[in-house]
Amino acid sequence: MTFISLLPNAPANLVASGETASSVNLSWDAVEDSSGYDVYQDGTVVDTVVTNNYKVTGLTSATTYEFYVVAKSEKYTTESVPSNTVSVTTT
Repeated sequence: MTFISLLPNAPANLVASGETASSVNLSWDAVEDSSGYDVYQDGTVVDTVVTNNYKVTGLTSATTYEFYVVAKSEKYTTESVPSNTVSVTTT
């Protein structure tokens, strides 16, 4: 019997860049067959996007945040395990 996973792969290589006092850019490898991504900040979804990058805004200066991303599949109404977590401290 062949097992076929209905879960999308976890987004790989999440990185943060361009930190300012109130924002940070996140990017990750696109996941094949993903219909979108949930972006998590400190364990809470802050947005759902269809591209493999996102600019987080409205952050507080000199504060540390943790981010991760989950890929979603509309076709199977499933989601991946989380990406790696990145820790970001705003300026």
